[in-house]
Amino acid sequence: MAKAVVKSNSQAKRAKGGKHHRGVLDVPKAVETRMAEGRAERESVPLEAHGEWAAFDGRPDPVRILEEQNATRVPELVPIRHGRMIVSPFTFYRGGAAIMASDLSKTPSTGLRVQCCGDAHLSNFGVFAAPDRRLVFDLNDFDETLPAPFEWDVKRLVASLLIAARDNRHRRKQQRAAARAAAEAYRRTMAAAAAMRFLEVWYARIDAEDLLTELAAREDKATIKAAHKGLAKARKRTSLGSLSKFAQRVDGGYRIKQQPPVIVRPPDAGYGDFEQIIRQGLTDYARSLSPERRLVLDHYHYVDFARKVVGVGSVGTEAFMVLLMGDRDDDPLFLQVKEADTSVLAPYAGAGEYEQQGERVVQGQRIMQAASDPFLGWATGTGARGREVYIRQLRDMKGSAAIEGMPPTRLARYGEVCGVTLARAHARSGDAAKIAGYLGDDDTFDRALEAFAVAYADQNDADYAEFTAAADEQRIAVERGV
Repeated sequence: MAKAVVKSNSQAKRAKGGKHHRGVLDVPKAVETRMAEGRAERESVPLEAHGEWAAFDGRPDPVRILEEQNATRVPELVPIRHGRMIVSPFTFYRGGAAIMASDLSKTPSTGLRVQCCGDAHLSNFGVFAAPDRRLVFDLNDFDETLPAPFEWDVKRLVASLLIAARDNRHRRKQQRAAARAAAEAYRRTMAAAAAMRFLEVWYARIDAEDLLTELAAREDKATIKAAHKGLAKARKRTSLGSLSKFAQRVDGGYRIKQQPPVIVRPPDAGYGDFEQIIRQGLTDYARSLSPERRLVLDHYHYVDFARKVVGVGSVGTEAFMVLLMGDRDDDPLFLQVKEADTSVLAPYAGAGEYEQQGERVVQGQRIMQAASDPFLGWATGTGARGREVYIRQLRDMKGSAAIEGMPPTRLARYGEVCGVTLARAHARSGDAAKIAGYLGDDDTFDRALEAFAVAYADQNDADYAEFTAAADEQRIAVERGV
């Protein structure tokens, strides 16, 4: 597991200046009091209760939930969303955050709330460049972020591991081991965070180079080679590296290359003067940045934009790539403008503090990530719908692991790192001592989450079968391979 967060008891003891007494870490009285409060939470929600899942009476039709989301999306993109989801049970799960949010609201839930990701499946973790230009590993998707019970994120993560392992045809024992590894890593990391000074928790991050060093000490050569290859690829994913991929020279300047249907210029009909909307949106966006970052943005001027289809579950929401240029032909800045809808958690966890949904995403990301994109901001569109958006760099050394085909041992190790990362993110906003006290120091929680993952993977298979049947019956339109 990642050294940046997980510490042994002896390390935690040194960090706190504490001592061992009868084999128990001596923590400050205030921390122990909150841990006791966390343990008391088990009286209303026993740890074993988290292992329970069965479809409840009146459970909404999963296809209907997706159709309700589609009602506010760009109609011509909806079949592409379905086409990306229908590839496998795992891709269906990736796109079904709204389905699982509904289900999680019916499971036993604690009152231990944190800033949740809302869609913490294992493909929403990866590397990207911190402002100091070092690669870090962290959560990287926050479209659904909102304060909610901590275990909702953990369940989404562990179920994703079992579903991915099942898709990869791993043996049942290996599937369960991957899910359990993530839950255990989360529990141990939260215990370590409870014993740390809060500033240590806040500053902790997982540097990719440190992760590689740790992998070299415990993993096989193939895993290490794959990790090095992934990081090398991520380092090339910059605005400059994207210039030749996404743009071309036209009349002495640059224009974004159309690559239908993934990258296109949206039609004027129904939108009006979209270019003017983008220009005004960029002005609004600049006001959401801190002064020193507005100064950087001021060195770039608008050149072009296009709609770009991204992700799986978010396909159909508006997303654009915007090309800005500096004073040189080799000084581009690509931004991504992405529509922010109401979080799928909101009907069950509450609306949260921020009315502007782009701001909700940005502020949640800043809370959960150890380092965030310096160009992260938000704006409200001036078009007829007044779309609320958030904005970030399109490519800033972003990279993610290839889950499909990942061997069992490597998947379990990756699950551990994701579990560590999620716990660190939760410890930044939640009460680590209360959560650690609730989780305890044995494997009861880990086993419960493992059982939940198995049961929910079965539910996901059933929902996926309904989804494919709806496609076969032409209830939903599907465009494959895009």
